[in-house]
Amino acid sequence: MRPGPALEAASPAEVTMSEMRDLELDPVVQELLASPTLMRLAYVGANLQPHVVPIWYRYAAGEFVVVTGPKADKVRHIAERPRVSFTIDSDRPPYKVLLVDGRAAIEPVEGMAPEYPEIVRKFLGPGADGYLGRMEGRVKRQVRIRIVPTSVRVLDFIKRTPMSLS
Repeated sequence: MRPGPALEAASPAEVTMSEMRDLELDPVVQELLASPTLMRLAYVGANLQPHVVPIWYRYAAGEFVVVTGPKADKVRHIAERPRVSFTIDSDRPPYKVLLVDGRAAIEPVEGMAPEYPEIVRKFLGPGADGYLGRMEGRVKRQVRIRIVPTSVRVLDFIKRTPMSLS
């Protein structure tokens, strides 16, 4: 077995759009991004300890977007330290894993973020309309967190395994 390929920028620069388009054609990546599998977003907190939160997301045009409330701890911490990492992975063998390091940008949004209903529908399926109906009129502000990848790695535990297992 050989290690999974990594798209790694020399510095924390962005992975190019061409590299992201190539990655989007990967069947493992396609399966993970199409599934309602949570992103596990890691950031550094005020105590300089890593924090990991499961969160819904959207992928489009080479970037990942999450939407959260303006009072969420992660908003303040990511604004102060924008380097983040996350994984989107399956829970059954053979495991499929998308590992991403990136730079995050915080964007306050008045009312509900336009992409939020699409994100909710992906993760809640038929229950999304009821959830969104309860949110309607209650959401005064949200925060969009855009994550631009600087490093991407894909594992499938068949052809692409962690380097430590090679």
